[in-house]
Order: sequence, then structure tokens, then C-alpha cells
Amino acid sequence: MDSPQQNYLAEIEAGIIWRDELQAQVVEEFERLHIELSVPPKKSWLFGKKNRAPKGIYIYGSVGRGKTHLMDLFFDSLPNHVGKQRQHYHEFMLWLHHELRRLPNQSDPLEFIFKQLAKQTQILCLDEFLVNDIANAMLLAGMLEAFSRYGIALVTTSNVQPNNLYKDGLQRAKFLPAIDWINNHMQVMHLDGQQDYRQNDEQDHEDWYYPINASSQFHLDDCFKQLAGNQQVSNSSWTVNDRQVAVIKSTKKVLWCDFSELCQKARNASDYIKIAKQIDTIVISKIPQMSKDQDNEARRFITLIDVLYEAEVKIIAQAACHYKMIYQGQKLKFEFERAASRLSELLRKP
Repeated sequence: MDSPQQNYLAEIEAGIIWRDELQAQVVEEFERLHIELSVPPKKSWLFGKKNRAPKGIYIYGSVGRGKTHLMDLFFDSLPNHVGKQRQHYHEFMLWLHHELRRLPNQSDPLEFIFKQLAKQTQILCLDEFLVNDIANAMLLAGMLEAFSRYGIALVTTSNVQPNNLYKDGLQRAKFLPAIDWINNHMQVMHLDGQQDYRQNDEQDHEDWYYPINASSQFHLDDCFKQLAGNQQVSNSSWTVNDRQVAVIKSTKKVLWCDFSELCQKARNASDYIKIAKQIDTIVISKIPQMSKDQDNEARRFITLIDVLYEAEVKIIAQAACHYKMIYQGQKLKFEFERAASRLSELLRKP
């Protein structure tokens, strides 16, 4: 199996990507970590503690710079004997909360969970590390310290430098040990620049129809008809995590809902993950232009896009304006720029 650097150079040679000096520096770090992890681990444990984990990698930078691609290139290059796990940050934290609920009588549930995880995992890769939830912020310091005790190396991608994680969040002082851990146990790398690899052209996106009128509605109907073909079409509600989701139309692999049903009601990442696992295309109608008074809806929309991107679900949408202008507030401006870049790619999916 080739190393990260060999695979990266092969992609340049094949014309899949072009050489980028900052990316090349990140690949060098992945090469270092690949070498360290490729040495078969020793069997000896001392007081239940595994060998010291190699230094992880924290990659941050602007949207579309290839952070996720480079992490996946590294992950895929690891030999079979390396215990590896790769998840989206949202999905991993949902798993962690689920495990904690299963251990109500455990005196130190985090310790127990990560001791078990370490039995099969040497390296954990988390995409889109972005802390904006107090419950997760309070867990992370303990989680990261457990990684040190049980020899789990961590690789993450993020749009935020470590010192700005959970900035202005409630009780942020309790999160500071997690930031210290990242700075001390991970190689922090800034992958930035002007090039957005997901927006190499300024072509119009044929599957984003605006404004909201009869013409855009016609296009949605036509798209759905083509996707459905001869399949059975239903308008029955879906049950997602014990809550109803009103459906305009659906087939086995295509779901059509209004924005209000997906993002104006009490939905979360768990709901979106469950939906994404069942479909390969989603049609969203009546997406409004969101002001600063609609930050809750905007945050849900951003989470929805993140989940759909991770699951590679194609989007067809009807909206009030161009997708880059959907969010007009300031609080989530940075997060929305990331979502818009990812949305651009999902709209291009064949």
C-alpha cells in the first residue's frame, strides 16, 4: 500500500490535483504519522495503559483548501494492521453521548469508553472539528486526556485555529484544557490561501433554482419526476428519531421536503444523519434568505449541509436567491462560507 506522499504525487501526476506548497507541507506531516503508525504496536501494557500515541495533526484553514481530501488520502493509505476510525465530528459526538447514556452507573464513563475504544483504534480521524455546543465542550477536555492515556492518536480538520475554538462560548474556561491539549499533543497546521478547490469555475448551478416562483417550482417537479422514473412515489410522513417529518414526495432513495420542515423545527444532527443514510438525493423547496433573526434556522441549515456533504447526498433546491446570498447575518458568517462551498459541490453531483 502506497504512503500518503506517494498517493499525493500520483494524483498530481494524473492531473487530478495540482501541486500546492502548503498542501505538500501537510502531506509531509501525514507521511511522518503514517511511518510512526505503520510500526506494529507492542503487545505490552502497563497498568492497562497503551503505548504513547504519536503526535496527531490538526489542520485548519479556509474552505475548499483540500483539508478533508488530504486526511482521507492519509486514512486510506494506512496498512491493514492499524486500527483506524474516520468519522464526521457531529457523528462521533452523537456516538459518544449515546455511549454515555448506556453507562449511567459507571463511576468514570469516559475512562471506560475510551479504554474500550483503544482496544481496536490507534488513530481517529475527525472531519469538521467545530465546537459550538456546551455539552460537547464540557466533554472534550476529558476525552482528549483519555486519548493520551490509552494511546489514541487524533487527526482533525477544522476551519478554526485551536485558540479560537468555542470562542465566546458559555463557561469557556472549562474548555481551555482541551485547547492546551491540542496545542501540546497535535501538530497544528494552517492550510490556507485563495484557491477554493471546490469552486474552480463560476458556472451557474443548474440544480439551485431561484427565486421562489412558478418557474422554479416547475423545475423542481420536473427534476423529481426524472429521479423517480417508474418508482413508487409517496407523500407519507417519515418518522425520524420519534418525530414526524412532513414529506412533499419521496421514493426509496429521494426525499422532497420544505426548508421549514427541515430547519425551522426542532431538528438536530442526529435527525439529519438518519435521513442522509436513507437517501442519495434530497430536494429542498422554499429556502428563504435568512437574516440575523434567523440564526437558529441558519445553524440547522449549516449542520444539514455538513451531514449531507459527509454522506455525499446530492441536493436540488428552490430558494429565494443565489446560494451564496442565503445567509445575511454576521454571527454565523464564517460557518456559512464553509457550508456554501460544500453546497456548491453537492449541487454539482451528477
